[in-house]
Amino acid sequence: MRVDENLNRHLLHQREEHVQHLEYNLEYQFYHAVASGDLEQVQKYYLTEDDISIYEGAACGRLSKDVLQNARYHFVVAVALITRICVEHGLERETAYTLSDVFIQEMDQAVSISEITALHNQMVTEFAQRMQRQQKQRAYSIHLVKAISYISAHLHEKISTKEIADALSLNRSYLSTLFHREMGISLHAYIRSQKIQAAAQMLLTSDLGLSEISALYGFSSQSQFSQCFRQEIGETPFQYRKHHFQSSAVSE
Repeated sequence: MRVDENLNRHLLHQREEHVQHLEYNLEYQFYHAVASGDLEQVQKYYLTEDDISIYEGAACGRLSKDVLQNARYHFVVAVALITRICVEHGLERETAYTLSDVFIQEMDQAVSISEITALHNQMVTEFAQRMQRQQKQRAYSIHLVKAISYISAHLHEKISTKEIADALSLNRSYLSTLFHREMGISLHAYIRSQKIQAAAQMLLTSDLGLSEISALYGFSSQSQFSQCFRQEIGETPFQYRKHHFQSSAVSE
């Protein structure tokens, strides 16, 4: 591959066609809006789903002669940059990169530019919403932020207050008091709520049985899982999946 020759040819073509890549300050404004959790600003950068011209010009860069493939490449570039920037701004690393993988795998199944642009809009919104929640967490004490992060990383286990306190080198009673003061609920109630919310997503996005999901999130039995789920959500796991699975699949 003759890099210099190809580079000069492309630069000449772009000068002749009077086209150039998106200005850096505009790119920065977009990525900053996502990283700062500014949903209102992020929405201004939404792509128009049926606008093929977005990927036909040089403003976003022509990575492939095929327009659909060009859209795929740009989606991967965008999610990679957004993931890295969000991690640098405090988003939990494993969550961020796994979320990136999920969106790329979803994009890989898309068969049209409208699907990719719709997914792009969903992707930037999801990252921005997580960064918005991250901003709110920063008002908490460092011990609380670490406790929340620990819980998020161990949802598939049976988590006790003592285990969290030991992991953070804190007194168990102090951690419980601190958590309740800053969060307004007990540490035990928060753990249960996070497990149920995660299980609810699993009910909508997988075909795992209730007993499998119950075991996955460390409940002692399916009956305990169902009881806790109903207290948190207002429906049994079976009712929740029956009422919401179809509408969730359509929206995705």
